[in-house]
Amino acid sequence: MSEPYELTACQALAELRGRRLSSEELIASCLRRIAELEPTLEAWAHLDPPRALERARALDAGAPSGPLHGLPLGVKDVIDTAEFLTEHGCPAVFGGSRPKSDAACVALASRAGAITLGKTVTQAFACGAPVRTANGLDPDRTSGGSSAGSAAAVAAKMIPIAFGTQSASSTIRPASYNGLVGMRPSMGLISTAGMKCLNPSFDTLGLLARDVSDVELLWCTQVGVPFERAGLPARPPRIAVCRAPWTAAADQSARDAVDKAERCFALAGAEIRDLPLPEPFGRLVEAHERIQSYEAARSYAAEYFQHAGALDEQVTALIETGFGIPFEEYLQLQKLAAGARREFGVLVGDADCVLTTAAPGEAPLGARALGPAFKSMGSPNQSRAWTLLHLPAVTVPCHTGPSGMPVGIQLIGGFGADRRVLRVAHWAAAVLSS
Repeated sequence: MSEPYELTACQALAELRGRRLSSEELIASCLRRIAELEPTLEAWAHLDPPRALERARALDAGAPSGPLHGLPLGVKDVIDTAEFLTEHGCPAVFGGSRPKSDAACVALASRAGAITLGKTVTQAFACGAPVRTANGLDPDRTSGGSSAGSAAAVAAKMIPIAFGTQSASSTIRPASYNGLVGMRPSMGLISTAGMKCLNPSFDTLGLLARDVSDVELLWCTQVGVPFERAGLPARPPRIAVCRAPWTAAADQSARDAVDKAERCFALAGAEIRDLPLPEPFGRLVEAHERIQSYEAARSYAAEYFQHAGALDEQVTALIETGFGIPFEEYLQLQKLAAGARREFGVLVGDADCVLTTAAPGEAPLGARALGPAFKSMGSPNQSRAWTLLHLPAVTVPCHTGPSGMPVGIQLIGGFGADRRVLRVAHWAAAVLSS
């Protein structure tokens, strides 16, 4: 058997259930991997190795039961954990803060047998200044924000699965940058109780892994449905290819990924058609950004009024922009979004999913390479509109860009069709890797 840390979640579960591997051995292997790479990657905000090993030994003492039995899990540091500090990426305001209880997603994962290994690095409040966390595949490049630590830790094989969050592109973009499978579920299907609220209109849990089946496993444990490892669908899917107006701002490598996927899927038998968007959809990126600012100002009112001097410039700018947006404009933007949600289902028709860009391109250079010149973890604009539409999105690796870094594609499903888009992603990943 390979080193335990190299196993995907489903592979590790098979070994654990067959008693060929203990949870303690798996956790210890992951901790050694973290000790080796963490000084370079800076993926973790808080770790507690003794506690994780103690929990593993307790699980090993009984029969494997829960669907996540004995698996190590990373949790983004805007998600509450009773046994770890939760500082929301802003120790200046929340330093030493320990919640009384776990967030709903953590409680469900723990009940299913997962072992929270620690809290992963995030930008402040999931929207602040860039963090130093390096890409799990190339430490000279950024991991992407804001689920930076979760993506880096999974890509570097420190852990097989992790929770992120997404209010714009905070899971899909770092997943693409790190060559991972990332999922933003349909809005509202998974509880956000215990997550730091940024946008009531958009906040969702993010799911990160190296394999589609692992992401589906996480999704199933959150919504309470049985998990069965996906096989290939009975027929190739119907795919609508959307080259939306905002894709013009992406790098050529991102557009090439869509072109490559379209060719590969067509050769594999998929039914392909183009999906042009009506003119009002061209306003959705800006609409998302303005709604996000308006809501962030209200969500972070206490932090702004009581701790303004401790907030970084990006958080302050977002809040101040939001306070400057009139309520009437916010209401009109919400009406635009609601109308687009109604219309989009008609546009998609009988397609199983929409194929589009996942990120601006390859992961840009990060703090290690650029030093003080490091200012950006990449634009979120390739996901803003899809997040506004409340749709499930899955990114899978597609090809490598000019610098040899991964570039993913994004598969969008109809609202509530999370499991269908996961099954299409499983098929797509098999086609693209063949």
